[in-house]
Amino acid sequence: MAINQDELLRELLQDFEIEAEEHLSSIDEGLIVLENGSENPDKSVLEKVYRETHSLKGAARAVNLTDTEKICMLMENVMSSLKNGEGSLFNSLFDVMHKSVDSLRFMLSNIKESGTERKLPNLPLLIKNLEFIHKEVVKKEENESQITKQKTSGKENTQIPEVPKKVETESETIRISSQKLNKILAQSEDFIAFKTTLAFYKSELEEIRVRIKDDKLEYLYGDLTRFIHVANRMVDDIIIDVKSTLLLPFSTILNIVPRVVRDLTRDNGKEIEVEIKGDFYEIDKRILEELKDPLIHLIRNCADHGIESPKERSLSGKSTTGKISIVISKDADAKLSISVCDDGGGIKIDKVIKSAIKNGIIDHERAELLSSHEKMNLIFSSGVSSSDMITEISGRGLGMAIVSEKICNLGGTVSVDSEYGKGTKFIIKIPQTIATFRGLLVTSFNQQFLIPSNFIEKVIGVVDSEIINSGHRTSVLISGDYVGLMDLGKSLGLTETVQNDSKFKPALILNSNHKRMAFKVDKIIEEVEGIIKPLGKQLKGIKKITGVTMVGNGVLIPVVNVNELIEGATGGDFGGFTDTSKITTTLDQKQRILVVEDSITVRSMLKSIVENAGYETDVAVDGVEAYKMLQETTYDAVVTDIEMPNMNGFELTTKIRGDSRYSEIPVILVTTLESPKDMQRGLDAGANAYIVKGSFEKSNLTDTIRRLI
Repeated sequence: MAINQDELLRELLQDFEIEAEEHLSSIDEGLIVLENGSENPDKSVLEKVYRETHSLKGAARAVNLTDTEKICMLMENVMSSLKNGEGSLFNSLFDVMHKSVDSLRFMLSNIKESGTERKLPNLPLLIKNLEFIHKEVVKKEENESQITKQKTSGKENTQIPEVPKKVETESETIRISSQKLNKILAQSEDFIAFKTTLAFYKSELEEIRVRIKDDKLEYLYGDLTRFIHVANRMVDDIIIDVKSTLLLPFSTILNIVPRVVRDLTRDNGKEIEVEIKGDFYEIDKRILEELKDPLIHLIRNCADHGIESPKERSLSGKSTTGKISIVISKDADAKLSISVCDDGGGIKIDKVIKSAIKNGIIDHERAELLSSHEKMNLIFSSGVSSSDMITEISGRGLGMAIVSEKICNLGGTVSVDSEYGKGTKFIIKIPQTIATFRGLLVTSFNQQFLIPSNFIEKVIGVVDSEIINSGHRTSVLISGDYVGLMDLGKSLGLTETVQNDSKFKPALILNSNHKRMAFKVDKIIEEVEGIIKPLGKQLKGIKKITGVTMVGNGVLIPVVNVNELIEGATGGDFGGFTDTSKITTTLDQKQRILVVEDSITVRSMLKSIVENAGYETDVAVDGVEAYKMLQETTYDAVVTDIEMPNMNGFELTTKIRGDSRYSEIPVILVTTLESPKDMQRGLDAGANAYIVKGSFEKSNLTDTIRRLI
């Protein structure tokens, strides 16, 4: 089957965007650590920064981003010399390296949409600076004085290039072996399904037991009850273990905060210190990766809008140095609480109200009825801002709405308290894990759905006489407030097959992103526990359905995306639902190839090439994982990178050749290392083929695989 080049490139660029931000964030973190301990640098951190630049270089080469590849290669050269002990660290090195990271972010900021790099106006100067600091590292001289001398003499231009403003990045995820994660989740789902299936059969047996009085049936029912009790305890223990494997400490993302604040203080002339407490608390990595951008936005907002200039703070009787505190703690309901607060000027509530009225979010009459807390939280509505000034950091009135939406999509909430002249405090409440969740099982238009419990504000009964029709809007009076009302099935694009003449219907009041909506359902069945399984490619892009879960006797139930449901209902969009029973998969017996590559982008590219050539493909992120997979699955060939963490390609090849079980499996090295020395080392390790990525042709790989197997 021929490869659709355009489709492949789009997929690769999507992977590359994710991977690039991950690498850049890791480089940022490493540079901050090295900068703070430059007199005695940690060799493991030097190695990490080197490896991250190397991986990013390889990924950029895979998608033909030549300028990105060039910058990464120069950064890699600097770090290679440092990790090999060929020089020492100096201040200007960090300035150039940080600017290089920022430049890469700018160049890649629109990569998925445009398919190409943004042109960097000062690219030649940046390249010149990177080349210069590499020379200075190798010289082992007093680097800082040398650079200063060169600047003043005019012999060498080491002016650090300005990066175009408005460099914003969207980090959708952090890297983890998808195969490993899917395996863990699949096992968890099996256990949950087992638990819910037992509960289903117990319920069925209980109904029979009520109708038929029989001693043997009573005995069986009692035995089943005891077995279910033991099984549930075992399943719960397993689920706890699974959850723990998916947890990462908050320090994973908060390590970049010093860099963020460092840059902001340089740009706006403010003096800010950051205090972080509780970053040892762990949270599901999938929540953490989605929480990163909202959290950083709040910190940037505190630094930009919250903290005053040293002069303003001095006139107010405050210390010239402002303070941003980030505190993570655990609530009684097991949710995590994240507070981001500053001791700055606070939010002017009258400006919030004025902005909300101007943008049609609320009218004057309604505004008068709101409490101070409700007024303040209008800042999370789209278009609302308390700032008089628009900056590249904040002030456009869109950021806070996006922050709220992202947190709501994670099953959390965000609120704000502020006292003018004293400071502002943002509070995020977020679940610790999404490995399992509780939801309310309902039916609407003869179809079952699961509504996540954390979005359900209240369950009510709606009587026809209580429904108010005004134009195209239907609402119901709840606690003195009119709430929009719709049929759940209609909102999901279903057609009512059986007319329900009942004058009474249950309804769920759902709350997401500070918006409330009531949805009528035909029946509320029960609250269940489950795991969300993402929709497959067949249903990718379906609105208002976030995935499926298995309940009862193994039936797949669609899980409603409450945020999209409410947005769609208020906007009049009623399409998008497809019956999940249409999902089908087919598996053919094919030769199986193991692709080993730590770069997401290159891994996706290699996987696509191999699969389009007609092979089944599994992937591993390093040699350690690959060797474990070899012990579990039979492979016809191994395609592996060389530069990888934990166990590199040379080591993996040697290990394969040293094990009689796998010694005959062809090993193909695909790498950016192109020196004759590296090629010889690969062949000495036992590789059957050595392909250099720089001259890489897709047919080279497929032809090599066919030849070897």
